Amino acid sequence: MPGSEGLLFPTDYERWAVSETLSVPVVRSSDFSGYLDVLRDPKNSPLGVMQVERQQHNDCQGNAATNGEEYRTWYCSGRKAMPILSEIFAYNASEYLMRPQQVGRDQGTSIHSGVRLLVEGIPALGLPPGLPAEAIWPYSRYCKTAAEFQRYCSGLKIEGSHVTESGPMPDWDGALAAVAAGGSIHIGTFWGVAWKQVNGRRCMDSAPRSGGGHATEIIWAEEHGGQWYLCVWNSHGDGYYLMSRRCYEQLQKTQCEPFGGFLLAPDRMQERYHDRVKSGGGYV
Repeated sequence: MPGSEGLLFPTDYERWAVSETLSVPVVRSSDFSGYLDVLRDPKNSPLGVMQVERQQHNDCQGNAATNGEEYRTWYCSGRKAMPILSEIFAYNASEYLMRPQQVGRDQGTSIHSGVRLLVEGIPALGLPPGLPAEAIWPYSRYCKTAAEFQRYCSGLKIEGSHVTESGPMPDWDGALAAVAAGGSIHIGTFWGVAWKQVNGRRCMDSAPRSGGGHATEIIWAEEHGGQWYLCVWNSHGDGYYLMSRRCYEQLQKTQCEPFGGFLLAPDRMQERYHDRVKSGGGYV
């Protein structure tokens, strides 16, 4: 299967399957009044409560999909509790969705497989969209065969996915508004990165064009020196890196081809965002 280190290119079937589920309309920042103020308020940021992980397999895509779901769940709870969900289940499940024979080969998975897992679940195994808690499916449980994976899935408790709408990567202002409103952007990029430094943190300032593939998750944004940067949660033990507007717009122009990129959002994102702004609390 074509692809690169840790992240595979989607198959034609996966491209079709995900295209059939896309439901988010174009995100207009003007529909999310005050979104920059939301991003500026430290109490709204998930960055200090997210779990920092270092991947031990080619499971960057499983990590990224899980990180986005953890952020959405935290947001939807009214920022009360950050869950710890199973990255390795997300990886094994993504392998299974791509092709059951893929389970245990540790060759990586596609961005599209993670979208399918959070939007559709695994119908063939009777599993709804979502992920189990890491306490139920620990990182040490990397199933080596489809049969082993199926056995552990029997009776598995799944925490329901908060991804009820998915769509293309929005424009820059739409991306800022989307992460302020509980969405994440599930992306795959090449990983030959010419890093820059912004306030002591690594910044991807130009879309890389070579060097293997890597999946990460855009979950927030920060302002530095009067400029906004997206915060991209990573699985290399470094928490998050920054992404400049220039880099994001390069990626958004092609929708992160050849790997793919998608906005994953809770349902009624605009309505729920405004309910939150007015009430100052969470929603269910």
